[in-house]
Amino acid sequence: MKIAIFSDSFFPLVDGGTISIKNNAEILSKKNKIFFFIPSKSQKLNIKNSQYIQLKSYGLESYKGYKIRIPSFLKVYFKLKKIRPDIIHMHSIFGISWEGLIASKILKIPSVTTSHTIFSEATAELYLGGFEKTKIFQKITWAYMRFFLNLNDFVITPSEIMKKELIAKKIKKPIYSISNGIDINKFPKVTRNKKEKISFVYVGRFAESKHIYESVKAFNLALKKGIKADFLIFGVGPQKEKIKNYIKKNNLDKKIKLLGFLEHEKILRGYKKTDVFVTSSTIETEGISTLEAMSTGLPVIGVNVRATPLLIKNAGIVVPNNNEEKMADAMIKLATNYKLRQKLGENASKIAKKYDLKEMNKKLFNLYKKIIKDYKK
Repeated sequence: MKIAIFSDSFFPLVDGGTISIKNNAEILSKKNKIFFFIPSKSQKLNIKNSQYIQLKSYGLESYKGYKIRIPSFLKVYFKLKKIRPDIIHMHSIFGISWEGLIASKILKIPSVTTSHTIFSEATAELYLGGFEKTKIFQKITWAYMRFFLNLNDFVITPSEIMKKELIAKKIKKPIYSISNGIDINKFPKVTRNKKEKISFVYVGRFAESKHIYESVKAFNLALKKGIKADFLIFGVGPQKEKIKNYIKKNNLDKKIKLLGFLEHEKILRGYKKTDVFVTSSTIETEGISTLEAMSTGLPVIGVNVRATPLLIKNAGIVVPNNNEEKMADAMIKLATNYKLRQKLGENASKIAKKYDLKEMNKKLFNLYKKIIKDYKK
């Protein structure tokens, strides 16, 4: 099978979408040919049976790491006409994916888009003078997302909760829920001993929608109430300076460590050293870093928004969104109760096994075959 993958974000940018593309392409490429249509100056991956078509794109000052392309179409059209892929799979809803979508209609090739995130919330990081936080902006971005997805032949979401949200927002095309999956062999279960001082950990972007700033403030509250702990934070993003300033202002340099970007495969080191994974993100349609942490046996503290509470309900503590007191209480509870950490960690590891990448990839490939078959009817 020939598979054309379109995405407006690609490595070296690391986020849930790019990780998912890489993980699934590595498996699919063993028996299929993969064609990546990606932004210019993107990093090529060491994936066999793959070809990279880089399309001139421009960086966004207000959204570091992401690029935008003004569609020119002809290059993509003639390349696809020559390749004649069996399916076109978009992983974004911007310029590059528009080119793939339009070409799919003209060339009569089935198209599918994976909706990795909530567009209205992801674009809230564009910093448009406050307009990005208004209800009007939310309505406009949802209307745009609805328009794009309804032009596809099929839509994929990484979770059932996201599928329900898209249906509620009047996405009319067939929607399939398939997890992005994680490589559980790369994140094996870790034995954690009882200790007086524990470590919390966060892995992800320093973005407003991830609310890591709120997690840091909650941790400070927990410290003031007497827990013995530190907080390891892995990631980069636009809120890094804000967090650094808070740490300095509150003399937390010895308690909170900002460890920057780690190669995805090396994140396991951070998980091995720590005892509880923390996420305040309100944008998770699944949560790859959460699942990877769970795979190693880490219990999770997360907020009651979208996919997180369903994912961790038996593997951690769910707290209300924007409630630093409740999150601090959850941190204290887990910091002072080793048996509870063990129990929740065991559950976390078992849950994560259900999201094994190989099984999810089989579902994706079988869906490709179904889409191609149904399209030809």
